[in-house]
Amino acid sequence: MRSSIRRLLCSLKMVPFSGYLPISLLLFILLLGISNYFTLNHVASQIKQVPQVAPRPARPVVRESTHFKSDSDDETRQARQNPVPSQNDVPVYSDAEKKLRTEALQNVESDRQKVLSLASGTDSKLFYRAIKKGALCRNQNRIGAIADGGKEACNVQAVRKNDCTLVSLGLHNQIDFDQAIHVATGGHCKILGVDKSEQNEETQQIYSQMGGQLFVGMIPSEITLPDMMRQAGRNEVEILKIDIEGGEFAGLEPLIKDFLVCQIMIEIHGKPMEHLNLLRVMSRYGFRIFNVETNPFCPKCCEYSLINELCMAQFGAIPLGATIPN
Repeated sequence: MRSSIRRLLCSLKMVPFSGYLPISLLLFILLLGISNYFTLNHVASQIKQVPQVAPRPARPVVRESTHFKSDSDDETRQARQNPVPSQNDVPVYSDAEKKLRTEALQNVESDRQKVLSLASGTDSKLFYRAIKKGALCRNQNRIGAIADGGKEACNVQAVRKNDCTLVSLGLHNQIDFDQAIHVATGGHCKILGVDKSEQNEETQQIYSQMGGQLFVGMIPSEITLPDMMRQAGRNEVEILKIDIEGGEFAGLEPLIKDFLVCQIMIEIHGKPMEHLNLLRVMSRYGFRIFNVETNPFCPKCCEYSLINELCMAQFGAIPLGATIPN
């Protein structure tokens, strides 16, 4: 600093007094330079004391996938509503299950032709044996009695936990099935019972204890199943049991047409062609047979257990071949 001032003073001596710059101006320039020098030194020292901060990483820019931009594409709209499940959600099928499905699909046409041929005859036993499963239930449950009166259902523990409905058509004051399905499903489903006659006091009391509701009337002439559902304030049926000795032919279709029903346990009465006609009705609404059981006390009666295709994932069932001919 001092050497700089000396050089400046020496340079001033070389300028004559009569020069072009007055002494006062020169002194002002000198003082301004000294002031700037100290100011710059102070700023430099403050900069050195400021800690160095590492630069923050840039935030990634997230953009919506262009694959879902347009709703005009039906597949895109479906992907929005039903996203593809992760690998953990994809059902895993065993080799035996894959083989069973493959064989069922390979034989489905010949199975249909055999059923159609036997339906024109009178041998009910041959017809029953010709009916092949259209679905595989991994966890099949016997509900009620082991003999006549019991039904085969599919994984009944998988019923919905909220607002589920069970329906039993044909009681005759024999409600072993009704009590068993109420317990097997956790006791939280609403159970509706229908019979052509009023039930005795014991049956009414048991239904009351289960929180159930009883209806009286011949199906469908005196009461229809859709009317029963609306009176009970129910929209869907998890499990439907039908044993109404012929009333199933006219009474069932209005229910499965207007309401979602997941499983049907039905006893069909009549000749093979009558059986086939009602099986066709259920097949048209997406039902697949997963169990066939003959009735030893009624040669023209057979028990069928079916599951709706829409409910297979819920109950852990696997679709096989659509074995009922159109």
